[in-house]
Amino acid sequence: MNELERANNGVDNQALSKPRTLTPLEVYDQYGAMAYGIILQILPQTHLAQEVLVSVFSSPELQACNSYPFTFAACVIKLARSKAVEAKRKLTALTTAVVTASDASPENIFDLAFRQGLTPDEVAGRLNISKSEVLRSFHEFFKSYRTA
Repeated sequence: MNELERANNGVDNQALSKPRTLTPLEVYDQYGAMAYGIILQILPQTHLAQEVLVSVFSSPELQACNSYPFTFAACVIKLARSKAVEAKRKLTALTTAVVTASDASPENIFDLAFRQGLTPDEVAGRLNISKSEVLRSFHEFFKSYRTA
């Protein structure tokens, strides 16, 4: 396909070229609100969420997003989530609350896994239930959202 055919077919030549490198300020302008929303879901305390947001956009890992194989937004989402989960783990390590088996509702299990970043094995150990019960709770949690 030659250049004229690409132009006639509506293919943008710039889309075929290498994307330009974004500065941290440009990244913040484009993706800051999205990253903050993700962080707030994991850390509902606004002052802590703002600290994590600053660490996301000041981290050297952000520059690696310029060579990320997917979209830049996916890289920012991944980085924001990992920084928020790391901060949440540090916070929960300081204020370790005992979670009992009576708290083994699908919502609490999902919260432990997604928002607090525990693996299914860690959730099962903390709640004294089997890993299959944890996975079943994930299924029930997602099923309740589909029917709602």
